[in-house]
Amino acid sequence: MNLFEAIGVAWIALTSYKLRAFLTMLGIIIGVGAVIGIMAIGTGYMQFMQAEFDKLGVGVFTIRPDVDSEKTDETLKPRLTAEDAEAIMLSGDASAIETVVSEYTGNGIVNAGGERYYFGIKGITPNGFTITQDKVGAGRFYTSDDEASQARIAVLGQNVAETLFGTMEDALNKRVSVNGLIFEVIGVCVAKTSSIGGGRFNNPNDLVYIPYHTARARLFRSRVTTRVNVSTLTVKARSKEEVAEAVKQVGALLRDRHRLTYQSNDFTIQSSEENAKTTESTLMGFNAFLTIVAGISLLVGGIGIMNIMLVSVAQRTREIGLRKAVGARRRDILMQFLVEALVLCLFGGCLGIALGYSLSSGGTFVLEEVFGAKGAKAIVTPDSVILATVVSASIGLVFGFFPALKAARLHPIQALRYE
Repeated sequence: MNLFEAIGVAWIALTSYKLRAFLTMLGIIIGVGAVIGIMAIGTGYMQFMQAEFDKLGVGVFTIRPDVDSEKTDETLKPRLTAEDAEAIMLSGDASAIETVVSEYTGNGIVNAGGERYYFGIKGITPNGFTITQDKVGAGRFYTSDDEASQARIAVLGQNVAETLFGTMEDALNKRVSVNGLIFEVIGVCVAKTSSIGGGRFNNPNDLVYIPYHTARARLFRSRVTTRVNVSTLTVKARSKEEVAEAVKQVGALLRDRHRLTYQSNDFTIQSSEENAKTTESTLMGFNAFLTIVAGISLLVGGIGIMNIMLVSVAQRTREIGLRKAVGARRRDILMQFLVEALVLCLFGGCLGIALGYSLSSGGTFVLEEVFGAKGAKAIVTPDSVILATVVSASIGLVFGFFPALKAARLHPIQALRYE
């Protein structure tokens, strides 16, 4: 018996008991569908998160004044200043750095002569707008000359401008009060938003941007100290590939400036790549757990297939005896039942793949509504389909081998006498 004849016989045997075959395949269908659905959701979410991190700036990392209390003593205090940013740019020891942005952030009461609103206030150097490639919705961004003169000018986020004035164009050249200090609106920023972090004050379109030195000297001067006069330094490496080297260079330079020898850092450095890796690691753990659950379903399906194949061997014992009596060899019988189990699993696998595609459609809904990842889509990759096919075939071979071997070892005379 050749392979094609074995497949034909197997198909006839399966279609003779359609309901039994379907119920047997159910574990395989659910397991394969679950694996594909889980991988589709994981792949879609990782692509979404990478796109979100890219919105924060490609090749960008941040430095904040912070101390890890678990790794140092109580005498070490956070330290980070705008002078550190100047040293990074002027020093020849940080060759992988393209630019450094100084910022000081807080919250404030903002109004334009009417109702008062609570918005985030970001004092930031002008190069901050170029790192994230923000666009001007109306007017202009402030310049380095505005920064140097500590001008009382502001660039409103799109949502702020529309809340205060109705439209972006109506906001131009108007005056706004920020914590009682008057600023002239020179532009409106339309920024790429990221869902990372969440919260109202993390949306760049909900912020009021003012020159860093204006914020430091006028708006937040009571909070500024000689050790900390920036909330964050945002550093852009010359390329995405040089981020690791840039982090290393900046860390060494700051430790030298802060005269740290054996102590831990009095600052923290965090890159979007690290955040992405952390997210990926967490997601992989979650996927692994769900995959184990799906694997249990596949195992149960495999046991079901072994059980039904043993029943099939018992039901067709006389047929096996007759085949052997007319010249069928052990390997012919072995191949016949092994192919039957393989066809059963592969057909179940195909139905599982179809279920996986259906689950991926539902996965898009889960990503958007449950995880809050608006715009994310579950993606079925060729790798997951190939994996599902290989798993289905493997289950057929592994769990179908014992029943097939039992059938092949039957003695023809005893098989013919079987009732």
